[in-house]
Amino acid sequence: MTILYKILTLLINIAGIFLAICLVLSLPMLVSSPLNMLSGFMLVCIILYAWFSNKFQKQVLQQQKVVNKSLRDWIRVNGIVSLIYSSVIIAGMLVFLQQPQTLVDQMKTMGVIVPVNSIQMMLSILLVFGIVLFVHIIWTFTLVKKNSSFFIP
Repeated sequence: MTILYKILTLLINIAGIFLAICLVLSLPMLVSSPLNMLSGFMLVCIILYAWFSNKFQKQVLQQQKVVNKSLRDWIRVNGIVSLIYSSVIIAGMLVFLQQPQTLVDQMKTMGVIVPVNSIQMMLSILLVFGIVLFVHIIWTFTLVKKNSSFFIP
């Protein structure tokens, strides 16, 4: 296991904590419509992926412990949903970064005035998060497959 994987895991865990706080604070809004529920479901999957991939890193990669097979299943299921989410984030941010004025104009119609530079910074941060999440998930899937002997039924 490399130091880069540990750094990516730390970034994913920090984002997971931040997303968990946001999820708890926005719970009333999330249950207001099915589209919001879908967003909430995806956020929960990212939080669970961060938790279980961290558990995998500590118990299997660092301590070389044998763990229950359900840990692999949790990583896979939540990783797949998180992979879809990160792909959507990457594609969306690339589109919006090419035309940030579209998003600024849309926000003006809602009564919020935000400078283009602020929008570009936010979109760039989301793009980096999406890329880090995508790379981490693929790397974790590879490590899970490589260390399959540590998972018992």
